[in-house]
Amino acid sequence: MATKVKEAAGAVERILLPRLNSIDGELKSINTRIDSVNARIDSSKNELRAEIKTVDTKVSEMDKRLTTRVDALSEKVDMIKDIEKLKIEVAELKRRR
Repeated sequence: MATKVKEAAGAVERILLPRLNSIDGELKSINTRIDSVNARIDSSKNELRAEIKTVDTKVSEMDKRLTTRVDALSEKVDMIKDIEKLKIEVAELKRRR
């Protein structure tokens, strides 16, 4: 009886072992592909971070330039208002003479 059990176990092993080896190989292949995808994702994240940093720097520089220009325009508008007031005052003074 023990012989028949050993023979049956051997037969099952001969049937299953090639399939288990095949599954093991497939799992290793899948793990390799997963590692490859993870490496590409990490690389892409690094590239994206660098691009975001570049864009952030450019936006900050543009913001500074725009703020400077708006401040300069604001000063010019104030000067124009002052000049208009002076024109009105000069015109009134001329009328009084």
